[in-house]
Amino acid sequence: MEMPSSITPAPTPKTPKVKSKRKKFLLIPFSILFFLIIVFLSGFFFIYLPGKNLLSLVVVAKTELESLKTSVSDKDLVLTQTIINNLKGQIKTIDDKYSDLSYLKPLPFIKDYYQDGQELISIANDSLDTGLIVIEAVKPYQDFLGLKGAATSSAKTTEDRITFLTRSIEGLLPNLNLVENKIKNIENSLNSIDINRYPEIYQGLPLHQNFNQLKETVAQINKLITDGKPILTKTSWLLGKDKPRNYLVIFQNDGELRPSGGFWTAYSTVKMNNGKVTPGIASNIYDLDDKLQSVTPAPRLIKSYHLNVPYLNLRDSNLSPDFPTDAQIFLDAYYKAIGKGTKFDAVVALDTNVLVDLVGVLGKLDTRVGTFTINPDKRCDGCPKIIYDLEWISGRPRNFIENNRKDFLAPVMQALLANAMGSEKTKIPLLADAFVKNILEKHILFFFPDADLQTAAVLANITGNIVSTNSDTDYFHLNDANFASAKSNIFITQKIKHEISVTDGRVEHKISITYSNPNPASNCNLEKGDLCLNAPKYRDLFRFYVPLGSRLIKMTGSEVDTLSYEELGKQVFEGFYGNKYPLYAKSSSKVTLQYLSSVKASKNYTLYLQKQPGTKGVEYEIFINGKSTETFNWVSDKTIKLSL
Repeated sequence: MEMPSSITPAPTPKTPKVKSKRKKFLLIPFSILFFLIIVFLSGFFFIYLPGKNLLSLVVVAKTELESLKTSVSDKDLVLTQTIINNLKGQIKTIDDKYSDLSYLKPLPFIKDYYQDGQELISIANDSLDTGLIVIEAVKPYQDFLGLKGAATSSAKTTEDRITFLTRSIEGLLPNLNLVENKIKNIENSLNSIDINRYPEIYQGLPLHQNFNQLKETVAQINKLITDGKPILTKTSWLLGKDKPRNYLVIFQNDGELRPSGGFWTAYSTVKMNNGKVTPGIASNIYDLDDKLQSVTPAPRLIKSYHLNVPYLNLRDSNLSPDFPTDAQIFLDAYYKAIGKGTKFDAVVALDTNVLVDLVGVLGKLDTRVGTFTINPDKRCDGCPKIIYDLEWISGRPRNFIENNRKDFLAPVMQALLANAMGSEKTKIPLLADAFVKNILEKHILFFFPDADLQTAAVLANITGNIVSTNSDTDYFHLNDANFASAKSNIFITQKIKHEISVTDGRVEHKISITYSNPNPASNCNLEKGDLCLNAPKYRDLFRFYVPLGSRLIKMTGSEVDTLSYEELGKQVFEGFYGNKYPLYAKSSSKVTLQYLSSVKASKNYTLYLQKQPGTKGVEYEIFINGKSTETFNWVSDKTIKLSL
């Protein structure tokens, strides 16, 4: 029978195609899941387990590192060497385990982190090697240095110790070369690590800040060793090994701050013969001025800011922030007043901080002018007793003429040298630490008439010269001069807020200095007989030294018009307060400077902060484009590297 034409044939079933799509749909998540399982298992067996094992080794090494810190602090040479050798073995094991993860090195995302780990291991090895080199270098001198592990039967006299040091000092230099190479390796490894790959803070630990501080510290150590070597090679010369050396020592009273570190108040001569120190004559600055009888008209700075001083006296001649300039002036004046019977090989300046630190180590200092300690003295609101006693000896009001009233330096120097060189072994390293600290913080300055020696000393940054910087390095130096004729700087503190902003590649600085004097004024009525330590009104000449070509935007806090000029290869912005708007006792004053630096912004921007000699630590905070980035106590020259 014929089918009707209107009936359509039944469609072909599509069930198999639907099933095929379902299988593909289900296969995708299962494939992803399978892949994740493979990744997880691979990560577990090839990353997590080795990493966990590696971490446990690092934890053990960290514990050993704490022991190393303790042994170094205790100055235990033998134990330190043992712990370093143990750590070297542990680092070797860590290195071997880390090498087992080398299959991660080709991976695009992980390779940089793996390389950082290798650099950290390299840094650890170089650091430990440096420690062993230093230990081997100082072993011959451990008795002299008072280190643990030294032969206790070796009770050397002062002369024996100094002679031994003088005879052996050249032996340290080859080891210094080895240390220098290791430190350079560490610096290169640190520079190869990009800290920006890591979070700024991890588990409360400021990674970026700590890493950058480490880089800065290593760079400073590297520079210290590299720049210090030329003057260290002259150590035997300085100690008078070949023939006696003569030194002219100037005492700068930082209680009355002046551009080079303090008011020139007294001087002494010292002879160094094969390491043996013999103090010579000593006197006060007024005796030299009496001999000179200066009729030289006062220069602009004295005439403008120092009251009732018509002539330039030697005591006011350290007007330059560059100590070599001032030291040459003093040396020429000394020869003019006394004659050239003695030719001086160096001029050394020191301030009260040196005395405080050294007497602090010795405990007390017995001299023919009295016994000195650093105990707090309520007569100067808790300042060290030695400061008040010396001020009383040299500056107490008198109703009679007293010659040589500031000749305290000779007995103090003699007693200090005798006590320091004759100290028991345990105090030798503490005295050495105090001496080095005061050099780094510019409480001790050196000037050498010999050009080659002076060049070496400038390179070591021990001369208090205004530092020359290249065109790519920004620079800042604040220099204050107390023209209040009182020792107010014993009490005055400073706080600096340094704001840096960048617009179109130009670096703008806004620097705010807060001067605070929290103490009551002294009774400066001479008839009463009290010391005038803290002036009721403080008068201050302040000068900012910045790169040549920098442009002043604004200065506040100066009661005179801002002066801008070039000096010592820098641009100078000068101001003053004290006549109309002085810093009163128990109050504060603020000075601000805003200028455009001639140094352009860059990813490797460097700022060099040069500290004024004789100054206390300054609380210093840096802001970059409105954000606080670093706070520190400014006690010595500091190099800051930023990406601007």
